[in-house]
Amino acid sequence: MTGIRWRWEEQDFGFRFKSGKGKNTAEYYQASKPGEYYVVPPGQRKLDKEQMDSLAEGATIPTASNVIVNPWSNYDLHWDWIESADGICLNYAGCLHQEEIARREDEGVARAREFLVGLLDRPEPSPLTVSLVRHVHRELMGDIYPFAGEWRTVALHKGDGPTKWPLPPSGIQPIIDTFERDILNRTPFLADDNEAVYSFISELMNEFIVIHPFREGNGRTAFILGDLILMQNSLLPLSEYDQHRHEAAYYAACEAGRLQKNYGPLAHLIAEWEEEARARWEGTTHEQ
Repeated sequence: MTGIRWRWEEQDFGFRFKSGKGKNTAEYYQASKPGEYYVVPPGQRKLDKEQMDSLAEGATIPTASNVIVNPWSNYDLHWDWIESADGICLNYAGCLHQEEIARREDEGVARAREFLVGLLDRPEPSPLTVSLVRHVHRELMGDIYPFAGEWRTVALHKGDGPTKWPLPPSGIQPIIDTFERDILNRTPFLADDNEAVYSFISELMNEFIVIHPFREGNGRTAFILGDLILMQNSLLPLSEYDQHRHEAAYYAACEAGRLQKNYGPLAHLIAEWEEEARARWEGTTHEQ
């Protein structure tokens, strides 16, 4: 898949150096503060010996390091089960700071948008497919998490709010099949009426967020999928940061979609954001 930069060797969940031999061998990873490292016990290592040895050959062992306890729990389970006590998932950078994760996610958004531009260059509008949705998520999260593009295998509960996303007994795939049948199969969605476009995007985003198919990045993925529909209708893409400016209204709109299948509130927000984007674009054009 073009555009996805897999860098297992360089990132390797924050791998920095290896020391010792035999039973005393330890693999050290970057910890939460500069100069601090944590050690991964032999029984919890995800890389095989040959790969570890290859990485260790080119690593520089620090002259001094403070070694702390391994911050990741459930390390023997699937990738999306592994997280720190603060809820930060195992990631290629070994990062334990949400600010750094957010910065890397911003870079992923830029990659995903580049991928959308490539789709717009095709002779015919591209339909949204399950494969394309997974590809978008890999572009978005593939430089951060090993589970990018894979359906989650855990229940989710984000923030302090009451909203939870349980794991269905049969997993995510059956629900995605329904989402594909009822929503994705109606794409490419092309209409002369902008209100119809906003309404469809609201339904698409709401139903996607209800499913929350991925371990991380569901909201960003929903915005990017909506952007494709907008741009295929000669409208401007949205900024996911608009949701932060209107956070309460955005969450309320998502709740209306989740609880009542009322897509109107989010459609209204999308129309408002599109109008603001158009005003910004026209202002920039006039300045030039």
